[in-house]
Amino acid sequence: MVPAVCIEGVSKRFGAFTALDGVNLDIRKGELICFLGPSGCGKTTLLRIIAGLEQQSAGRIIQDGRDVSRLPTSARDFGIVFQSYALFPNLTVADNIGYGLVNLKIPKAARDARVEELLGLIGLPESRAKFPAQLSGGQQQRVALARALATSPSLLLLDEPLSALDARVRLHLRSEIKSLQQRLGITTILVTHDQEEALTMADRIVVMNHGVIEQVGSPEEVYAAPRSRFAAEFVGAMNFVTAQIVGDGLADCAGQRILCDTRGLPAGAIIDLAVRPEDVHLFPDAPGAEGLAGSIDALEFQGASLRASVRLAGSGVMTPILCALSRRQVAEHGFISGTRCRAQIAPRAAVAFPCQ
Repeated sequence: MVPAVCIEGVSKRFGAFTALDGVNLDIRKGELICFLGPSGCGKTTLLRIIAGLEQQSAGRIIQDGRDVSRLPTSARDFGIVFQSYALFPNLTVADNIGYGLVNLKIPKAARDARVEELLGLIGLPESRAKFPAQLSGGQQQRVALARALATSPSLLLLDEPLSALDARVRLHLRSEIKSLQQRLGITTILVTHDQEEALTMADRIVVMNHGVIEQVGSPEEVYAAPRSRFAAEFVGAMNFVTAQIVGDGLADCAGQRILCDTRGLPAGAIIDLAVRPEDVHLFPDAPGAEGLAGSIDALEFQGASLRASVRLAGSGVMTPILCALSRRQVAEHGFISGTRCRAQIAPRAAVAFPCQ
């Protein structure tokens, strides 16, 4: 199948600064793919190049088998939604949504029908005569989304569309956008620095840093099996525990043998084991107990769960590691700050990286 978008060797330089460095990526038809990374990683620049709002220094953009690399924005087939809504304040909701259809010289009857269809799709059928200032932020972003979809583009670009909204509205709207994208089957590129947004909305995540792609994979792959240290550190909370490889898939940490993904690193290599807080199991210390000895530095209440900071003894780890605990576990074992404990890393849950 021909990719919806094919990015071939795209680079972008601003003077001496390289914003993108030879990026290659195929985007499948109908998927929601997320460009995720910190500020300055190149994700927005890449989106703008796809839209024709920036011109790449090298490389090509192929959309549906057509080279659009040198085409102006107006000649490319996409709709775009920005963080700032960018609605016309002097136009009604209906006129904002239908603006692109007017430019295409769509007959008024067909235009009105399309606007009514989209108002129903975004759940604002009673707001057609309102002006943007009369709507909430979430409602304005829905209107911006409807306007982007009005011309039935084959590609939808979302540039941090939820970052200006409060947490509750953002949570609700991201599920609505994902549901709408699935119903329409439209290929969608989402740019965000919000890990939770990427993990909950994307079919695939593109982790970016310093103008290059660190990893591409499903949310589960990126979270559970990071392919680079940066991906491990950036996506979700992560502990790094110093250990030594003693065999294929086996590491030693302070005398404890840990089954892990050693990534083909040689026996004897000193490594950092990357392990998620939920894969560190905590037990009270007792004579003969297995696991890494330590003590709880602090407990952080997080509602349904708690996060323990555990300082390990004799492991070479200077900073405390994090451990996710249920409220029931805390009550059952009487965990409080200062409690001596044992930490066990779940088998095959850790990933090895060369020690830094």
